[in-house]
Amino acid sequence: FFIINMSPRVFLRRHGSFSTRNNKFRISKTPGKNNKNIILKKTSSYIVCGDKKTKLNGIKRPNFMGLMNLSKKHKKVSRVYGGVLSGNAVRERIIKAFLVEEQKIGKKVLHNQKKKKKKNQLKQR
Repeated sequence: FFIINMSPRVFLRRHGSFSTRNNKFRISKTPGKNNKNIILKKTSSYIVCGDKKTKLNGIKRPNFMGLMNLSKKHKKVSRVYGGVLSGNAVRERIIKAFLVEEQKIGKKVLHNQKKKKKKNQLKQR
């Protein structure tokens, strides 16, 4: 004898019997030891960082049209670029901006030093 592990028989409470993306369910046991279908909602994809394309932490994963109904505090994080970029992306942007400013200052200093050298050379002649 082969023991076949079959899933419990349940009554489909919907018209469509095909296993489509919208027609998913899971089987749960009731306290009366019966098996019952629980219809699952479609889940949306995670909200993603614009730069890194990684999942944003601290933001809920809404269902269809769910972001519209969520309050503002659930849609963003209290940080610069709060529900748009991840923390690492923001950190990189800040460092990049700082280094660009440093580079500009360095160019100005070099330019001023060259000017001084030229003036000194002209004075000596």
